[in-house]
Amino acid sequence: MKNLLLLFSVLGLFVSCNEECEVPSNGFIEGTELNVQMGQQKGVEIFKEIDAAWAEFDFEKVKKYVHDDAIMKFADGRVATGGEEFVQSIQKWVEEDAALGNEHTWTTDYAFALAVSNDNDDSTNIDQGDWVNAQFTSELKNPKGDVIREVFYEFYHIIDGKIASWSQFKRDEKKLE
Repeated sequence: MKNLLLLFSVLGLFVSCNEECEVPSNGFIEGTELNVQMGQQKGVEIFKEIDAAWAEFDFEKVKKYVHDDAIMKFADGRVATGGEEFVQSIQKWVEEDAALGNEHTWTTDYAFALAVSNDNDDSTNIDQGDWVNAQFTSELKNPKGDVIREVFYEFYHIIDGKIASWSQFKRDEKKLE
């Protein structure tokens, strides 16, 4: 009986290793063979560390999480390259909020990581690391016109524990009348 069980186990292993297993996917990238799937929790944990450092205005720590050649695109059209420029843009933003009487604070609503299947192209990094998607809500103490709340959507491409690229989008919420 033991031998029969061992034989079926080895046979099952042989059959499962002989066939190429499909990676479970929950998305695609148009015009490519790439698939999108859930990423690793580690990417989300790195995001949480960046978010905490940013919230504490620990800009030296934020810089440590940014690759030197990372391209950072803000919702208002500003673009920064690397940690130093990124932090300078954030500091300017904080000053602008303060001048309007608003605190540079937010609530992190969610974050999750996605990963892209191997593109077999060493000239790109799209298939490396995790793509962390996060949403933040900022309640304005002093509304900007009729805008009372800003909702930010950010995408962090995290490779080897650092941001390789970052994009931010914003939606303004207005007073309901």
